[in-house]
Amino acid sequence: MLHWILTTALLLSCIALALFANHRASKPWDDLKPRVVPWRLVMIFSVFVGFLTVVHMVNLAGIETGRENAPF
Repeated sequence: MLHWILTTALLLSCIALALFANHRASKPWDDLKPRVVPWRLVMIFSVFVGFLTVVHMVNLAGIETGRENAPF
């Protein structure tokens, strides 16, 4: 049960980080205050980790994924 709680918390935090990074990346460009954090890269990374978390949740549900179970 703890695996489900931690995985769900990680998925929700990835979604929140992706939404926050999307908000920050969509702000207009200001030449006087340069962007120190590459928000688009943060957004892509958090979506990738969220996708891996969903795959982990599928594995926790009992559906096995991987190369040996691939149909092709």
